[in-house]
Amino acid sequence: MSSVCPNPTDTSSEIERGDFRATDGREIALWKWPHTPGRPTLHWAHATGYNAGTYTPLLHELSADYNVLAWDMRGHGASAPAGDLSRFRGWQTYYDDLCALLDSTEGPLWLAGHSIGATASIMAAARRPDKVLGLILAEPVIIDRWWGLQLMLAKLLRQSHRVSLAAGAARRRQCFDSRAQAIENYTGRGGFKTWPRRWLEAYVAHGFVDDVDGVRLACSPAWESSTFAHTDHNPWPGVRRLQCPVIALGADHASTFSQAARKRMRALLSRAEVKNIPGTSHFLPMERPDAVCDAIQRLIPPKSHRA
Repeated sequence: MSSVCPNPTDTSSEIERGDFRATDGREIALWKWPHTPGRPTLHWAHATGYNAGTYTPLLHELSADYNVLAWDMRGHGASAPAGDLSRFRGWQTYYDDLCALLDSTEGPLWLAGHSIGATASIMAAARRPDKVLGLILAEPVIIDRWWGLQLMLAKLLRQSHRVSLAAGAARRRQCFDSRAQAIENYTGRGGFKTWPRRWLEAYVAHGFVDDVDGVRLACSPAWESSTFAHTDHNPWPGVRRLQCPVIALGADHASTFSQAARKRMRALLSRAEVKNIPGTSHFLPMERPDAVCDAIQRLIPPKSHRA
């Protein structure tokens, strides 16, 4: 299956849609920027509640030097139809899906991602080391041990839906009269208050679908809430198994990549670069896309950038 999606930051460019099949048979959308033979291929994995299109301001920039791929996670964006809460196994579902993507490719890829996308990239690299050349992680979800224990207990008691992020996502407004109304509603508010206008426009352009009375979120509040409720409280087995080069970027406030986790990652992965980006929050890619680009350019050999 293929279709064309306009890039909201550059109307002259086009992004092609393809699909790959997950292990349970569901189709997951995979977006492809124009590819040139001989260039390295980079896959980007987005954060919970968003989609590949949200990151077009960053990915369009990267597409000048890399063959860029980006999925819409199950239940998100164009992959919303693949989301089935009755069959959802928490973040393991996303880990399995990303491994299926790697298994569907001919050669190894570079993996990059934000938040859950970064954590999923870690787990895929741990499971398919022959398929991953390196990792660029922006604000991976790797919490400290205390919060991890609390989250594990909440899951055991079946109370994880009460975790603040999960509870907040469940209450999200799902429908608007138009995309313009959605942009107006989000501008300067909540998690969007630090987003440049073009990023917000990209999110709304791709994160909503047309509905009878206007537009609605492609990723339903119930699916987003369930994803937060099932946050992986212990990704360390995957981190320990990493064999590829790693650059991990952390925010200096409101971070999902705790200081304790950063220290532990440095100890476990002696060659990993773990860097703090001043003046950023968890929305680091939106606030400092230049820092993400710089990390990617430093990890991937410069001589390989252009065909």
